[in-house]
Amino acid sequence: MQKVYNIIGLAQKAGKVSAGTLAARTSLIRKRASLLIISADISPATKDSLVSLCRRQKIPWVELGDKYNLGTAVGKAYRVALTINDSGMAKKMLDSIEIARNETTSTGVVQWPK
Repeated sequence: MQKVYNIIGLAQKAGKVSAGTLAARTSLIRKRASLLIISADISPATKDSLVSLCRRQKIPWVELGDKYNLGTAVGKAYRVALTINDSGMAKKMLDSIEIARNETTSTGVVQWPK
């Protein structure tokens, strides 16, 4: 999962991240967002409002880590929601998340991405 947080950091340095609930909502409404990332400890009401915007705009969303890890990835104290505003970085992030979820560390064998 560290690779995913590194991609978020690179996107932040490139200026392609809207960090925070209000900034993420604005990015979704203005159709700038390519991916919504929310933390596991986001409030249910905020999650519902952001996810409904994503469904309406047909934008993918993922739940990743907690608010402190997301905040650290963008260089802030904590953030419960952020958007990636670049389609290439969003695709790379989704691929990295899929690889991280499919890895099995119990056998010690690393499966290389195809």
